[in-house]
Amino acid sequence: MIVLTGATGGIGAALALRLASRGEHLVLTARDHDRLEQLAGQVHAAGGTASVHPCDMRDQEAVTDLVRQVLAEGVPDAVVVLAGHSIRRRLAASFGRPHDLVRLAGTNMLGPATLILGLLEPMCARGSGRVVAVTSAATRIPTPGWAAYAATKSGLDTWLRALRPEAAARGVGMSIVEMPLVATAMAAPTYGASPRGAMTEYS
Repeated sequence: MIVLTGATGGIGAALALRLASRGEHLVLTARDHDRLEQLAGQVHAAGGTASVHPCDMRDQEAVTDLVRQVLAEGVPDAVVVLAGHSIRRRLAASFGRPHDLVRLAGTNMLGPATLILGLLEPMCARGSGRVVAVTSAATRIPTPGWAAYAATKSGLDTWLRALRPEAAARGVGMSIVEMPLVATAMAAPTYGASPRGAMTEYS
C-alpha cells in the first residue's frame, strides 16, 4: 500500500498511473474529491487499486483524521508526499502579508509533517517502509520572489534530513527529491504552459 498526497497534480497523477501499472494499491489524497475519483478510475483501468481520501493539508485536524483513515486500511509500505503550494511575491508586495507564510507552511511543511509522523510510528514499529518527499531546488537556490515557498519547502527538507538517521535505524528509509521547474498547473500562472527548459511530469 502506497500513500500518495497531491495525487491529482501533474506529477502525482503521472506517478499514480505508473505505480498502478505495477499492480499497486494506492491511497490517493488531494483536495478535490471529484478529481480523486476520476484518478482512482484511471488507476483501476491501469491495473492497480485505489482508495480515495480528500484532505486539505492546511487543516491539521483533517490530516490527523486522514492518518486514522489510512491506518484503518493498514500500515503503508511507502508514503509519497507531493502536495505543495507556491506563491510568487516580490518583497514590496510581501509587506503586510505574513499570512502567505502561514498558508504555505500548512501545505508544504506542517500538514506533510503531521501525516508523516502519524504513519512513521507504525512503519518504524514494523521495521520497514519508505518516505519520499518532493521538495524543490529552491531549497538550495533561494530566489527573489519565492521566499515563502522556498522557506516552507526547506523546512520540510531539513526536518526530514534530521529524522532520516533515526528512521533508517528502525528500518524506514527516507528519500528527498529536490525537483527543478516542472511544467505543471502550479507553475503555469508564472511561467506559462510550456516553460523553456522545464521538466514535464513524464520526464
